[in-house]
Amino acid sequence: MIPSPRLDTIVLPCTDLARQRAFYERILEVKPGFERADWVRFDLGHIRLALRARGDALFPRAAGGGVQFSLRVADRDELDRWHRRLLTARIAVLEPPTEKPWGHRTLYASDPEGNVIALYCDLKR
Repeated sequence: MIPSPRLDTIVLPCTDLARQRAFYERILEVKPGFERADWVRFDLGHIRLALRARGDALFPRAAGGGVQFSLRVADRDELDRWHRRLLTARIAVLEPPTEKPWGHRTLYASDPEGNVIALYCDLKR
């Protein structure tokens, strides 16, 4: 039996790589672990978030639809701190922290290119 693969990296295609790099460096408060002219990678524990410039065979210049990715935080207090931080940084908060029927408290924000970032914590029941 072949073992299941483990998700390692999420790659976001970018029309403005410098703007996206500055955005993620600012909100994640982490420097890139690797970068070159067309690629920036942030190491986030067990997963990496990579930004890749559009304009090649994998990601043509024309922007396609966005993606959503989720980041788990420890608890309600940390989620509320993130919410205040995003608002203070004038980042588009699409939905403030809200309890969801699937057992999470989640907030949704948007990056400059329209990708959705979900930050959530598990509800203690």
